[in-house]
Amino acid sequence: MTHPGRWPRLSRSLCLSLLPLALALPATALDLAWPEGAERVVTRSAPASGVHIATGVFDGAQVPALALSGDLSEEIWQIPGEMGDPALLVGLLRDQLAAQGYAIDLACAARDCGGFDFRYALPIAEGPEMHVDLGNFHYLAASRSTPEGQEHVALTVSHGGRLGYAHLARMTPAGALPGEVTPSSRQNGADPDEGLVERLVGTGHAVLDDLQFGTGASALSEARYESLVTLAAWLAEDPDRRIVLVGHTDAEGSLEANIELSRARAAAVRDWLVAEAGADPARIEAAGVGYLSPRAANTSPAGREANRRVEVVLVSD
Repeated sequence: MTHPGRWPRLSRSLCLSLLPLALALPATALDLAWPEGAERVVTRSAPASGVHIATGVFDGAQVPALALSGDLSEEIWQIPGEMGDPALLVGLLRDQLAAQGYAIDLACAARDCGGFDFRYALPIAEGPEMHVDLGNFHYLAASRSTPEGQEHVALTVSHGGRLGYAHLARMTPAGALPGEVTPSSRQNGADPDEGLVERLVGTGHAVLDDLQFGTGASALSEARYESLVTLAAWLAEDPDRRIVLVGHTDAEGSLEANIELSRARAAAVRDWLVAEAGADPARIEAAGVGYLSPRAANTSPAGREANRRVEVVLVSD
């Protein structure tokens, strides 16, 4: 267990400015007060399995973690102003978790956690709703016993631009929480496959904008991806058509690690096309270039988010 020292204490004036923004869940639910102005941009809950919550920092080979099954509820918050500072925010929430009976199992920050290797070994949400600065984030894992069984919480807080970001994941025994999904109010409703084939044929490549990877992982989230359905149908029209799927990342972390991650994500897209859409695997290659081909500057959260993508490249037609 790693504890990076005492978390900064809040001033009296800051404490008085906190607003209770609790979820309307059963009595055993978390009841956390978030800073004034905090906005919850994602709320979702559903049964899940194999969810990893860290029990230790990156040891040079892996991140020790529990693989949990049950009901997973997640929230993503964005916090403006002074209280968006990760150290202040995690201190505030840590105190509240302890007051509600949670034991702190792990607390670490940035490099002490393991930096890039730690962040991408765990299911931590990604942009645009969530942002993790690899040099300025805090991670907290906690647990408590309830009549239904053991509950676990994982909290990741970071900062980007003028906002603080928090991803709160809570795993409870199966049946303890109702399943529901509330999409982000900022979700783009545009048809993701609109013009995909035209862009691919006209320019030789196209971004697959609707892909959603498991948070902090290379596997695609379970969903129907219209861009991939469209792409598979286009491939099926002509046996001579061949494509390469190319993964891209932002510039956080080493080039070697980013190339590996980008290649793994491209391979996951290839696997989806083959398994879910019946595409011919012999006509689809997967590659990764890491951060070597950005489409925006990596100096802002929005730019880094734009650079994390998978593109399809036309090899022959």
